[in-house]
Amino acid sequence: MEKRPKKTPTHTLCWTTNCLKLALTVILLLPGLVASGYIPQHYQTLEPILALQTGTNEKPRSRELVKIFSIIEANRPDIFEREAWELSEVILKESSKYKLDPILILAVIDVESKFQFGAISPAGARGIMQIMPATGKFLVRRVHELAEEIKAEQFTPEHLDNPIVNIKLGAYYLHDLRKSFQNLSKALIAYNLGPTELRSRMENQIEYTDEYANAVFAAHQKFKKIKPLTF
Repeated sequence: MEKRPKKTPTHTLCWTTNCLKLALTVILLLPGLVASGYIPQHYQTLEPILALQTGTNEKPRSRELVKIFSIIEANRPDIFEREAWELSEVILKESSKYKLDPILILAVIDVESKFQFGAISPAGARGIMQIMPATGKFLVRRVHELAEEIKAEQFTPEHLDNPIVNIKLGAYYLHDLRKSFQNLSKALIAYNLGPTELRSRMENQIEYTDEYANAVFAAHQKFKKIKPLTF
């Protein structure tokens, strides 16, 4: 006897049809729900879902990076979080490149500009690490990464108002001074006073103060005590 093909149960067809209707309803109503604010902002795109599905979540941030971010956040709560993370990553990268303590770079920033990107001193030093335009133009040639982006002949003082550029130049400058003077305290004094001026005073036995270096070390100790934020 020939077997008849089995029929799909009626309740299964009804369930499938109802699911399709529900999905269609959600698709039609979604724009209105988003516009009305009924759906929370972080659910208004598919990006979080896609990130989970494709495994593209952000990598866990290191404790050192979070510490840097915490210090920047404490001193500049007015800037966007994304910008604070970007600055943190640049400081960590540059300090690692030149074997500097990132907290020391933050201490120099604190003493020099109190984390103000557009700070300009009476002498004309600019930016977050207070670099003189002539020094900045010289340093651009030395920092290969920036030399590819900013040609020395196209360099302007306004380039120093970019905190990313300023930090890259300032970190290299501090590294170069430490290598030249073979002493961190003198390197900091040279950063503030100018290397030519410091050498002249040392050679001619003219007195100079270590007040600036002590201020940086004090800021360094202050920042060391800050506990990293938890996420």
